[in-house]
Amino acid sequence: MMLYLQDICGDIMDNPKNVYELLLMIKKYPGAFIGEKSALKLKSFLDGFEYAMFLCNNESFTKNYAGFKKWFEIKHNIRNTDSWYEYLIRHYDDVKAFDVFFSEAEEFFEQNTRN
Repeated sequence: MMLYLQDICGDIMDNPKNVYELLLMIKKYPGAFIGEKSALKLKSFLDGFEYAMFLCNNESFTKNYAGFKKWFEIKHNIRNTDSWYEYLIRHYDDVKAFDVFFSEAEEFFEQNTRN
């Protein structure tokens, strides 16, 4: 148990430098951030975090997360007001939607860090 806590503290102590690093931390330790693997809880967390970053004028986070959301809409041909969450939850259960979100996020950030 102590090793697990040390692993979490080590990751958390290395503050995420961008949204992708934050997402990697959440994926690795969902219980530490949102309690369990849940697309709904992830969306709630990210919405709150996005708002906090907006209030702090952290354009890097808001720009990168907005870029991911726009990319997701284009990739999945979403032409209404649905978010990534609404799309995924329509196709998967909450836990599977959590996993699919991270697969999509990894694809987006890999494409955008190469360019």
